[in-house]
Amino acid sequence: MMDRELALLAAVGQLETHIQAVARLGEQLTRVPLWQPAGPLAKQAAEARHMIESLRTRMDRRLVVTLVGPCGAGKSTLLNALAGVDDLSPAGHTRPTTRGLVLFSNDAEAATQLLGPDAPQATMRASQAADLLRHMILVDTPDTDSTAGDQHRPLILKAVEQSDILLCVFDAQNPKRRDHADFMAPLVQRFHGASLVAVLNQVDRLGEKELTDEIVPDFQAYLNQAWDTPPQRLLLTSARRHLQRPRWEPQAGPRHDLDQYEELRRLLFDTFSRPGFGPDRRLANARRIGDFLAEQVRQAAAHDRPVLSQALQQWQNGEQEALEHAMQALRADDQRMVVGVHARLYQMLAQRWTGPIGWMVAIWSRLILFGTGLAALVRWGNPLSQIWGLVSAWRRHKEIGAALEALGDQNRADKALQNYQQAWLTRWPDIAERLVAGRFDPQVRRPASDESPVVTGALRNLWAQTLESEIEGRARTLSGTFLQLLFNLPTVVLLVYVGWLTAVNFLKQAYLSGDFFLHALLTIAIALLLSFFALQLLVRIVLRGNRIQAQALQKVQAAMGDAPRMAGCGIYEQVIQVLSLDTKKEEP
Repeated sequence: MMDRELALLAAVGQLETHIQAVARLGEQLTRVPLWQPAGPLAKQAAEARHMIESLRTRMDRRLVVTLVGPCGAGKSTLLNALAGVDDLSPAGHTRPTTRGLVLFSNDAEAATQLLGPDAPQATMRASQAADLLRHMILVDTPDTDSTAGDQHRPLILKAVEQSDILLCVFDAQNPKRRDHADFMAPLVQRFHGASLVAVLNQVDRLGEKELTDEIVPDFQAYLNQAWDTPPQRLLLTSARRHLQRPRWEPQAGPRHDLDQYEELRRLLFDTFSRPGFGPDRRLANARRIGDFLAEQVRQAAAHDRPVLSQALQQWQNGEQEALEHAMQALRADDQRMVVGVHARLYQMLAQRWTGPIGWMVAIWSRLILFGTGLAALVRWGNPLSQIWGLVSAWRRHKEIGAALEALGDQNRADKALQNYQQAWLTRWPDIAERLVAGRFDPQVRRPASDESPVVTGALRNLWAQTLESEIEGRARTLSGTFLQLLFNLPTVVLLVYVGWLTAVNFLKQAYLSGDFFLHALLTIAIALLLSFFALQLLVRIVLRGNRIQAQALQKVQAAMGDAPRMAGCGIYEQVIQVLSLDTKKEEP
């Protein structure tokens, strides 16, 4: 008992894995509402989940084997032969012969477990052979082509829904009954191939050579084509031969001895009815349901993959073109931007540098703002030169100020956004037609520009923030501790040396001459200027080729590409999701 309970526990755990897989697939389908096949497939996913959950609720119950077939196939005769009672299930020429479900089992509660306490039109039967069915229930159903179809088909569907194995019985004289195959096609989809047994009955009425050389191969090929899940086993039987009283009609006895009835009987009573076989079949059927759903989804996505891939490529090309138009607006007035970047970099350096070079950087950052006209203001002499210096300094300050303001000019970003949208709108109609051809909702034809206020507002500040960040990064690099020590060291060493000489001679009461201090000052000034000149060369290298602007442009473009799509919003992501559905399940 303990082993059986542990086996059931393991089976329930595996069923839960299948349920979760189907649920995840259903969630994926809900994330692509614009893709028209997603709605029906999501409903299939919900139904598949319900089927597997139904298997879980009856995991500890008996295996249910149901006979299904059309009028005249001999289902009831086959059940009677298996039960050893000729009239267990009604058989004969009257149609329909079986008017309800006939349950063959040694357990009186089987009908209640199978169909519920209010099971309609279900009859319980038992015989001595039923004692062999300790773990199984055999169910006979009305004809799939019954003249009372409105009453009988719901019974068949309910029985199939509660079944673990189907015995699909066909008349060997006319096995390819179109109505039966069409009725069974959607029902067998929920069963694993090993849970389907095709029985070609009444084979004794046909010639053996015709049966084996023509009818059976042709019938197997027919089932493989007509059903998504063909049976893995096909048995040839003559059920009437095994009744207590066959009652052969005159001159209508068996034409040969080819009969696999005993193999069918061993399959039912020895294999299907053994302990633990029920959970195995239910797990296999659950796996089949999940695989069938996954294959349905994959086929639908594969059908649309070529055209959606083309739409995706057009989308990416269109975005690239639109981004290029946006970048052109950001590159406008490059000369003013070069001046502004240069001035802003020195402002940041002035805030970071210390020591003698820091003084020079601070002075230079002010000179950049006011230019050479600032020097004319402190000159003695010609008043006209002083006035012109004032005008020149004012003009220079105004130009540099404009250049600095241009770095964060929102009009530039707005122009870039406008260029992006205009370029995108010219490409969208072709992309939308591809999407519609890939079974996306026709509403995608509506232009989708400026549908993302978050991205629109972010772009207006993105350029200024990115450029400021790039300048700050370069300033941080150029203000490292090592560089500050390296460039300040010559001047500081000279200052320390001159100070040391002065202090030592003062203490010795040996006073230094004025020429010493003049030469010392000139030497310190030359060292300071040379160090500052070397720093300027380094800054020039950093600014060469508009590197800062180019880096900022690349980051803006990358940020725009990684952000939610400005045109189309979530449509792009839905296309990606649909394409991701076209993946084959890996074999365990």
